[in-house]
Amino acid sequence: MKTNSKKWRVISGIAGLTFFIIANFTNIFAGLNVLAGCLQIVVNVFVFTCWAKAYPRCRGFERFVTFIGVIVPPIMAGITIWRVLLPAVLN
Repeated sequence: MKTNSKKWRVISGIAGLTFFIIANFTNIFAGLNVLAGCLQIVVNVFVFTCWAKAYPRCRGFERFVTFIGVIVPPIMAGITIWRVLLPAVLN
């Protein structure tokens, strides 16, 4: 596995988790969670792409971790849509 791939997976994972936390668990500024929710959806596409491209090249435990990294972004995006974006659109 190339180190470059690992670096991009770490960066994308941290970015996705950060935007998820901001969108779902902060009320610091009015409207920040909606903006972060929209950005999180975009970041999750990047996260999903990075991890999905690396999955076929991984072996052993790294393959298991990469599989989790492919599954988690759509789940986080769904939670953000349900908790943040739908209520903002419906109000």
